[in-house]
Parts: sequence; C-alpha cells; structure tokens
Amino acid sequence: MQRPNILVILVDDIGMGDFGFTGAKDIPTPNIDRLAKSGAVCTSGYVTPMCAPTRAAFLTGRYPQRFGLEDNRPCDGMKNGLPREVTLLPQRLREAGYTTHLVGKWHLGKGDNSEFAPRNRGFDTFFGYFGAFGQYVNPTYSRDGKESVVTGYGTDLLTDEACKIIEARHDKPYFLHLAYTAAHLKQEAKPEDLAKFTHLEPKRQMAAAIIHNLDTNIGKLMTKLDPNTLVFFLSDNGGEPRVLGTLNGPLRGQKFDVYEGGVRVPFVVRWPGQIKPGTRLDTPVSAIDIQPTVLAAAGIPQPPDQDGLNLLPALTRKGKLPERPHFWHTTDHATWQQARRSPNLSAVRLGDWKLVIKEEGAVTELYNLKQDLSEKQDQAAKEPPRVAELRQLFDAWNAKNQPQTFPPKQVRK
Repeated sequence: MQRPNILVILVDDIGMGDFGFTGAKDIPTPNIDRLAKSGAVCTSGYVTPMCAPTRAAFLTGRYPQRFGLEDNRPCDGMKNGLPREVTLLPQRLREAGYTTHLVGKWHLGKGDNSEFAPRNRGFDTFFGYFGAFGQYVNPTYSRDGKESVVTGYGTDLLTDEACKIIEARHDKPYFLHLAYTAAHLKQEAKPEDLAKFTHLEPKRQMAAAIIHNLDTNIGKLMTKLDPNTLVFFLSDNGGEPRVLGTLNGPLRGQKFDVYEGGVRVPFVVRWPGQIKPGTRLDTPVSAIDIQPTVLAAAGIPQPPDQDGLNLLPALTRKGKLPERPHFWHTTDHATWQQARRSPNLSAVRLGDWKLVIKEEGAVTELYNLKQDLSEKQDQAAKEPPRVAELRQLFDAWNAKNQPQTFPPKQVRK
C-alpha cells in the first residue's frame, strides 16, 4: 500500500465543551463535526495539562518527563528547549523519505537559528512562531529563518499556508504539523464573527467567534486533502473558562490541572479507507500514541524507547489495545504564579480508576471515572488497597523520569 500523507492538527486550549461532536450546544462547528464523523472519535483522548509537554509527547512518542519536561518553563526561555538528544517524529519521517513541514506554533525552543529551532529538529520548512503566545491580527511569523509581519488573520494565514503545502506537487509523501493559535491568548476575533455570538457573555463570545473561524478554516483544509491522508485532530490541553471562555463540558478542572478538564480533550483520527466513519474508541489513548501510529502507517520501524502504542489495530477494528496505565506529572501552575513555589500535581489512571496526587504526594484522591466522570466523589478513604496499587504504579513510573531543571537566568514568557 502507498504510504499515507500525515497531517497532525493541534488546536490550543480548547476543551470538551467547545465542539458539537463533544457536546457543545452554543458554538456551531459543522466542519469539525464532519471531520469527527468521517473517522474515529477517541472519547478518552489524553494529553498533558500544558502546551509544550503535549507537543513534546506527540513528537517523541514518550512521556516528556522522561527527558525532564514537566511544564512549559524549560521551553519558554531564549536559550533552551526540547533536549537535542531526543529524536523527533519529523526526523524519523524525513529519514524515511517524507517531506516535513511545521505551520503555526512551535513552543519547544526559540530563535530562528538556535539549535532548538524547528528546522534543526527535522522540519524542512517552518512558517509560524516560537513561543506560547501567537498574534491573531497581522502576526509576526518566521518563514525559514526570517521574521516579518504578515497581513491578515492568523487562523486564516496558517490555513492558507497549509493548503499551499498540501496542493504543491509532491514526489514524496508529506508530514504536515498544523498548530493553530486558536483559542489561546491574546485573543482577538474578527468583528463579523463576534457579531454572530452577541447572545453569549463576553468571554464565551470571544471564544465562540475564534472557534467559529477555526471551524470555517478546517472545512477549507479538508477539501484539499488526498484521500490517502492520515489525520489527527486534538487540543494540546483542556480549556480555561475564566481566562479564555473555552469550556470542558462535564469535566472537573481546566488547563494546568490533572483533573479530567485539564487533560482529556477532543481527539479525532481519520484515514479514509482504513478507519471506518463513525468509529468510536472508548479505550483511553494519548498524545504519546501519535508517533507509533504514524510510524506503523508509514511502514517505519518502531524505536525501542517509546511509551506510546500503535492505535491502528483498535482504530481499524482488527484488534484491541491492552489495558495500561496513563500517567501525569506537572507543577501547580497557580501556586507557582502566586508564590513562585512549584508543588507537584500528579495522576495515574488504570481502567476506570484514577488517582490524583497533590502537594508533594501528601494528598491523594481516588475517582471512578465510569461512575463519576466529573470527579466529585473521592473514594480514597473507601478504597485504600486501590490507592496503594495506583500509587505504586505511579512511583515506579516516576522513578525512571528525569527531574525538571532550568538553565541559568531562566525567563518565563
């Protein structure tokens, strides 16, 4: 079989309450809903609770804690980024004959000519920005080593660039990572889009206008794709209701949390002819599964150090995923902002049960997600053996991780 093109679409800070296919009622998203219906919806799709670690997870197939990335801070400074010794997915695909392209947000190292820049990490071309924040109107973007102001609206500009790559004559299959700003700060919407949502309160109105524009662009993008294109669509973490107006539906928590609202996100996989439309996968999956799935689709050998799994047998209904634990380990962002102290926030899920570990491990909470999706009923006092089992799993996993460190004169953006 001919190797597929690969498209990974990552949206920013959009939660489970923001698209029609995940239950949103106040923002019409017909094009994104159509994308979801044409492939597989992963109802328990997981990421990390922050931008940079999620990007690292999908580009490596590994938990980012393996190489000392627990939160955004190691990738926010001007002279540091994702460790160079870590091999990324675009490097593996380029070695196998793919062309590789990044459009949009990088957030894994700054500077056009630094060792951490995208074109030094396996991407043939780069059009976008380096840090956590992107501009919506007349943004400053880098194009392969040169920054300039580009006239237009950011989501439109990124889509147009992606369409140009897709429509170009290809002698080789391509890997395109399209990383949108929407709906991250600093938010700005088109007036005509805002006018469609005047019935919503201001923050939700802004989010709705930005997501509506995103949906229009996804519709445009989908018309350009060759059928033999494996598409992933997901958010890098949960929504942030009080700041961005993005919502997490029935889930507790938000961006920066290890509760479901911070780490469970809209997650779609589409591959016409291979994945049947209307497929639903309830088994938990993760951003770390993207690399092994892509490598399997492209016929490339799997590296031995991956934490993720190839999802294709489950997505094509030819097999099942084994039961496995999922892990999170990050820092309490709110406490860090207020007191410059970074207590740990951690969690582990196995089957229906999830253990949340807070304040350097002194506080544990246990939830049965099948019975209590909103994580309202702490079962830790009633289930001490299960708490001990999950804590042991987490401690064994965490013992193999590298502690997070920061270079001198770390500057947080």
